[in-house]
Order: sequence, then C-alpha cells, then structure tokens
Amino acid sequence: MGERCGNYCGVVCINGSCPMALRDEFMERGYDIVHNCDECIHYRGCDDCYFADKPDLCEPHFINYHVKED
Repeated sequence: MGERCGNYCGVVCINGSCPMALRDEFMERGYDIVHNCDECIHYRGCDDCYFADKPDLCEPHFINYHVKED
C-alpha cells in the first residue's frame, strides 16, 4: 500500500478496537484479519494521530510495508 508513519497512533489504535490487537479474536470468530498496520482500514495519518499536535512527541518516520503474497 505504500509508506505510512511508523509512529502513527490513531483513535482506533488506543480505543480498544485495533484490528492488530484483536487479531486472534477476529481469527477465532472467522472475521477478516490484517497482517500488518498497512492493511488497516482505519489509518488516517495525521488527521487523527495522537501525536500530530504535539511537536515534542511527533517524530514521523515512514515505513514501506510489504504484504507477503501467498
């Protein structure tokens, strides 16, 4: 999907509904799972990032995620 900030921490990351954090539960229930943060549909970049308005904490670095093809 491309580059995403490695320090991103959006609302979904911390409100208890992060797909990566719930991955095991999603698998048990037969839901689609994400394999890494690049696949997360909730990523909104700086728009909802906790660190965006905190320049002393915001240290953006971008990661190229590579999804492993089967």
